[in-house]
Amino acid sequence: MIICASRRTDIPAFHMEWLMNRLRGGRVFVRNPIQKSVVYDISLKKRDVDCIIFITKNPMPLENYLDEIIEMGYQLLFQVTINPYERDIEPNVPKYEDVIDSFIRISDKIGTDRMLWRYDPVIFFGKYGMEFHHNNLTHMSKKLEGKTKKCTFSFLTYYDKLSEKYEKNILGPANKKDEESFLRMMPKVLNPRGIVVTSCCETSDHIRFGIEHKGCIDSGVLKSLNIPYEKQSVPYRDGCLCVKCIDIGAYDTCMHNCIYCYANHSSGFQRERRVYDPNNLFLYGKINDSDRIIKIGSRKSARITDF
Repeated sequence: MIICASRRTDIPAFHMEWLMNRLRGGRVFVRNPIQKSVVYDISLKKRDVDCIIFITKNPMPLENYLDEIIEMGYQLLFQVTINPYERDIEPNVPKYEDVIDSFIRISDKIGTDRMLWRYDPVIFFGKYGMEFHHNNLTHMSKKLEGKTKKCTFSFLTYYDKLSEKYEKNILGPANKKDEESFLRMMPKVLNPRGIVVTSCCETSDHIRFGIEHKGCIDSGVLKSLNIPYEKQSVPYRDGCLCVKCIDIGAYDTCMHNCIYCYANHSSGFQRERRVYDPNNLFLYGKINDSDRIIKIGSRKSARITDF
């Protein structure tokens, strides 16, 4: 069982005390975001977890707990989004130089094979043009050389929630010329640094640019690290090639307030006013009388590596 922490929120940035209590306690409750009356009681015992993948824009708070997590015996992977955007795009994300420094420290501790750099979404709008992306990717890849072997990206995708941003001229779509220029540029900048470029959830074929379409939670990486996995029967979204994993996060609990975010529906003010209990089995919420609880993840027999 692969645990994802998390596509739905940034647990390493905002909820590490809660996560550590869940790892120490060996279980977590997660409400199904679609079938609201279904609650999963998920085992986090080391014998039941093949890997934890941390998805974050700010791994710095997690560093305080990394040694303890390693001592618990979990296999770890990190997918760290490092973008060079300013506060108009990512209001509460730390400066990318600080995130890079944290990335490097974690890579030195657990190994480059376990560290994925995510440059996502690629935005072409206003001051964020080709020169911006070229200059920043050049600078960032120099610092990350030897600390990761892979960078994945995707272009900003329009969805209904962004309509207001488009109408107010805060965000806008890229044109094909910009996208093709980016696709030619990115491998030329990163490949000489030993960083392979892959695309995530892109519907177009980028092979002619030397870019493969891969899952961000990639079966090839898991195979190379001898981490068991299952294929996902239904993709998480169009074009997704990620393997099966169990997300222990909850929507509407991230405070980065990125303007392109799909995971938050309430306002930043509402989210900041919430009281999060680090001792709660849920990241946020509680059991209701009408809930149906489903247990997930208890192995019938132990593996040799559990002893």
